[in-house]
Amino acid sequence: MSSFRIHKFTSDDIPQVMALQRAYQGIYPNAAVIPGEVYLSPGFEDGKNVFCAFDESGCLQGYAPLFPNLTEDLQIPHTVWAEVKIRPDLAPPRELKDLLFEQVLNRTREITQDFPGHPTRLTFQYHPSETASIDYVTSRGCLYTESVFRLMCDLSQELPVVPAPDQIEVRSWRMESEAEQQAYVRARNEAFPEAPVTLADWQSFLSSPAWQSGTTMTAFDGREIVGSVAVYWDEEISGQIGRKAGFTEYIFVRAKWRRRGIAAFMIFQGLMYLKEHGREAAYLEVKASNQRALDLYHRLGYKLIDETRLYVLAL
Repeated sequence: MSSFRIHKFTSDDIPQVMALQRAYQGIYPNAAVIPGEVYLSPGFEDGKNVFCAFDESGCLQGYAPLFPNLTEDLQIPHTVWAEVKIRPDLAPPRELKDLLFEQVLNRTREITQDFPGHPTRLTFQYHPSETASIDYVTSRGCLYTESVFRLMCDLSQELPVVPAPDQIEVRSWRMESEAEQQAYVRARNEAFPEAPVTLADWQSFLSSPAWQSGTTMTAFDGREIVGSVAVYWDEEISGQIGRKAGFTEYIFVRAKWRRRGIAAFMIFQGLMYLKEHGREAAYLEVKASNQRALDLYHRLGYKLIDETRLYVLAL
């Protein structure tokens, strides 16, 4: 019988979750530290998608979050992002890892039970230095599928000027109304059907500290949304990095308008926004297989600085 007690995540668990992540990062410096408040967003279903494991004294020894991206297209698998993280000094670690992994598997099956026959990919993302975590998930049948590159643009350098696209308006847009937010979500999900965002999760991001000074650089053809890039920063992450960091993420252009220089101009406008607001560097992530995007980002001044890898269990 397990000596660990499992319960769903609550706001009271944030200090212990953060302490565990920092202890883990002390061993694996390249591991990401996720602000605990993120686990309160709607995608984690009021804590039901985050399993916290406590010992008999009430000390958090490990936790396992999962975040589902459920798709309607049967040709596109559901992606359920997951993590199993325990205290790095816990010995032996296997019992707790197995316990949390089984919780993740059972919850994933519960979430996807209304989609019979729809393939699901349980996906873990690790820096290559996180050897113990990689060894564990591969021992459970996960396979390395692809890499994700982390790119950085040094905003202290002069940015290459990008011409504005013809007949397309690109402007800062914070989508204050729910109708505007719904229109954004529809356009983004059309561009990225494999990674749909819900309105509730997007609204949660818009209410986060990162969005207080953030915006999108969004392209419009008349009143129709053509594409967008989110531009924002988080001072807690800047503190971890050691410089005033900004982000250019959630970049998309709808299919009808691609290959017209729209993405380049939106990103350029986003970089200028960050630079004007005192940011020292801009970061983004992109799949290593997306060569067209990589070529664009390199032209705009982004350089490869790191890599993470995806390990997938097909369910």
